[in-house]
Formats: sequence, C-alpha cells, structure tokens
Amino acid sequence: KTSSTLQGSGRRQKKRDIMKYSFILAGLGSALLRNVAANTPDLCTPDIEDLRRIRPSEADPTGRVGPDIQVGSTVYNNDEHHMVINSPKTASKAKMIIYLPGTTDWPGLSSCLIQSAAATGRTTIGLTYGYLSRGDSFRNTRCESEPTLADQVTCLTEQHNDAIYGGTYGADRIYNGAEFWKAVDPRDSIEGRLGLLLAKLDADFPDEGWDFFYKAAKGPYPITPTPRWRRISFVGHSQGAGHAAYLAQTRKIGGASMISGPQDECLGCPAGTKFWIDDDFQTSKVTAFAHGNFTESYLEPSLPGMIDNWTRMAMSGTVTWSYPLDIVDTGDYTEYDVCETPILSYLPPSAMSPCGRKGHCSTALDDSAPVLANTSGKNVYIFALDIWRKVSDVASCKK
Repeated sequence: KTSSTLQGSGRRQKKRDIMKYSFILAGLGSALLRNVAANTPDLCTPDIEDLRRIRPSEADPTGRVGPDIQVGSTVYNNDEHHMVINSPKTASKAKMIIYLPGTTDWPGLSSCLIQSAAATGRTTIGLTYGYLSRGDSFRNTRCESEPTLADQVTCLTEQHNDAIYGGTYGADRIYNGAEFWKAVDPRDSIEGRLGLLLAKLDADFPDEGWDFFYKAAKGPYPITPTPRWRRISFVGHSQGAGHAAYLAQTRKIGGASMISGPQDECLGCPAGTKFWIDDDFQTSKVTAFAHGNFTESYLEPSLPGMIDNWTRMAMSGTVTWSYPLDIVDTGDYTEYDVCETPILSYLPPSAMSPCGRKGHCSTALDDSAPVLANTSGKNVYIFALDIWRKVSDVASCKK
C-alpha cells in the first residue's frame, strides 16, 4: 500500500479495532490502567523463566560504571540490568537474539517484548548500551548542519559507528554551541557491552556454551571481547532499529528486526541523494514493525520516513523484501509473512502510556503496548500473542 492508501485504511482499521477490542474488553473485564509520569519497567519480568539480570558494571572486569546519559534536561542511568534468557545450553535454536532499546530506554522497559523474543527458543539478551544522547530527529538536524552534502551523508553513517563501536564523531562537532551527541566509550558501545557480557556469562557458566558467541579480546583491558556477529540477530526499537539496520547493511549478522525505525533522514538533500541505507546489505534477512497512524502527532508521525527507508532497502535488491514494497496492515487479517513485508498495527496504545509519541512507544514498551485483561484481571499483551515473536525470529527467514 502507498502512504495515501495506508492513511485511509488506517482510519477505517482504527475504528474497527476500537470497536472489536472494546467489545472484547467488555466481555473479559477492564484492562489494568494507571496514570504514570514516566515509563514503567518490568511489567513482565516477574513472569520470565530462566532470567538472569546482570548490570554492565558487573560484567566489567574492573567493576567500572559507565557514565549516565543526559538527553535534554533529564539524566538516565546507563547501568541498568542486561536481561538474559535461555542459555545456549537450553536454547532450542542456534542464533542468539539481542534487543537494542531506543533513546533513554533500557531492557526492563521492554520486558514483555523480550519475553516474546525468548519464546522463539533462542538465547535472548536485552542489552543496556551507550545509546546516542540525541534522539533520531535531533541527530538528523545536526547532520543537516554539516557544511557539504558529502559531510551530511557521512554524518548519517558515523552516528551508528559511534553507538556500535564507540567513537567521538558526534562529540567533535558543534551545533548551536553543543556537541552533536556525546562521545561513546568503546566499553559502553554495543560491541563493547555485548562482548563483556558474553565473556562474563562464559566465566560464570563455563559449561553453557557462551563462547560460541564471542571471541576473546585481542589485547588487555580496556580492549573488549568481540561478538561473533554472524551468530547473532538484532532486534532494535527506535534508535536501536537504526543500529540494527546499519549492522545488517555493513556486516554478516543473523538478521535485523526494525521496530519503529529506522528514522534516519537526509534533511534538505536533493532528490535522489543516497546514504548508507541505499547501499547493498550484507545481511538479507530483515523484518520491520511500526504503528500505522502517522496523521496524529501523538501516534507515529515518523512513519513516512520509515517507509521511505524500508523502500530504499527493498530497492537495493539485497534484502528479503521485494520492490515495489508491499506493507501489510495486520488488522486486515490477511495472510502475511514478516520476512517478505514490513507490518503495521493501528491498535490504540495502552491508556497508561506516558509517551509523547504513544504509537511509537506502543510497539515495544511494556506500559504503552495495547493490552486486554483476562477474567482474573491479568494483562494480556496483544503483540505478545503473535507479532513480537514472529518479528524477532528474523534469523528463521529464508535468504
């Protein structure tokens, strides 16, 4: 569907969904709702079996605590627990799943999604990492300020390298008197945090097979162990979706699942300008999922940019999606394959969501995802019934 037809069908589908789920709620009981000032973590954590929680500082051989991250005027703790489910010894499938949260977030905020990902039978880790200190749209604006078009395109690339491997590209550039984004120490990057965690798990549980997923450090600390990228698939939300997509474009990995992203955009660039997402992908297996209503600012106004990025990926001919790109509204109850097409949901977010873009949060965060309640009053997460598991199991897609 094109963006215009998505808009029309989205309005109709939203009405159908509201009517349908209002009826179900009336039969099953009211959903558990409450007003909150900030996102509420760990709503599914108590129900997760075989869960280990390890702080990044506990995985660091020196006990180092990485710096907090300030986004706007708010400071966020970046030593929140990693979440580890299913050891390699108990997992029924080989490739591991790593979940990458978005800006300001940590794994506990998406415990229900992570639980669903682990239901694939794969070893699953929610990773706390040094995300970039500006949200996607703010980074796009800062890249736009670069002096030349080539510099702007480079900026869109280097933001991901800073987060994945560590670096100072953003810290070395100034916009309105402040750095583009804070530097990321390699130990706090996706590669560094994941390598240290896998080595910690291997040291603590040597008989579980964690060494299958990483290579030992090539030098003394602070050099970190390296993930075996081909044996790992990545599920990312928001900022994390961009990093997952970039990993798939630049490396052979198990697959990339993009939830509410990527949101990279070459602002003000001439038509036809290409950046990293237009290049051939080294990894063909991809899935994507987002909220489908971009007509309301509190839902998913960034959807057109995501569709543009998904379309560019399909045009490369190197991912599992074909071009012209088909995008499926899951509420139409048609048969679809998440490996062949991005999917959308128009379900209203949970009423307890404190997010500004509630639709954006509803695809991944515990307190924003749409829920029902069963007769005992326990929340049932609608996306946990099917969508989260299928999207996360990208490694099972055929090339």
